Amino acid sequence: MYTNLENTQIKEVLLNDIDQLINAKKTEIKYIKEQQLKSILESVLRVTNVDVTERSNRTEVADAVKVFSFIAREHTNNNFKEIGEFINRDHSTIVIACNRYSDLYKTDTEFRYKADRCLSKFFAEEGEEQPKEVDIESINQDLSVITSHYVKLKTTSKDF
Repeated sequence: MYTNLENTQIKEVLLNDIDQLINAKKTEIKYIKEQQLKSILESVLRVTNVDVTERSNRTEVADAVKVFSFIAREHTNNNFKEIGEFINRDHSTIVIACNRYSDLYKTDTEFRYKADRCLSKFFAEEGEEQPKEVDIESINQDLSVITSHYVKLKTTSKDF
């Protein structure tokens, strides 16, 4: 009977220790995620001179939020809710910002320039190489040229 009581106490101590380790790891991960977001925030701020935590409908602030949201979502393990909480926005605002980023990046050269500078700044400060974005438009153009050459070759070979 004494061994059952002793085993139960040992299990409780072990479970308590495991809970403490899990909570410590969660705290560490949260800290790392916050530091990543802070680094992105600083990069965007240096390039745009806009504080994304500012509540404003100005275009400069909205664009900075889009860039921050995209970088945070694509290059960290943070979810929309965590990103939104960091800059005092709702998660749905972050979802919309990420979607609008993609649209603007394709169509607005000034926005693309700002976004590229923010990305470069972020990766330079992180000491990492920036991933190369492949321009789909140029690939499509290359493919159409190759296809047209192929069609011409095929047509001329029939003539022989």
